[in-house]
Amino acid sequence: MSKRTLNLSIEEEIKERAKKIAEKKGISVSQFFEELIAQEDDPDSFTPTPGSAAYELMNLIPESEKVSDYDYNKIKREVIEEHYDVDESTD
Repeated sequence: MSKRTLNLSIEEEIKERAKKIAEKKGISVSQFFEELIAQEDDPDSFTPTPGSAAYELMNLIPESEKVSDYDYNKIKREVIEEHYDVDESTD
């Protein structure tokens, strides 16, 4: 992955704290920022908490039927085409 420059507008106190923390860790402020972001959950992925209703529902779906490239619009279009015997792509 190539590195890019990112300019941030932050309070002076936050900047100084970031510099001190990074120095204490022996890394650059940039590396410190990268590590903080890497620790955060990916907003594009969802992992339900074990024991939650969402977790229970996800475990009802067999692994063989789970998909990672879910395309709601495509599935909706296919259902409409099948149900109404139409081909929406020829409008």
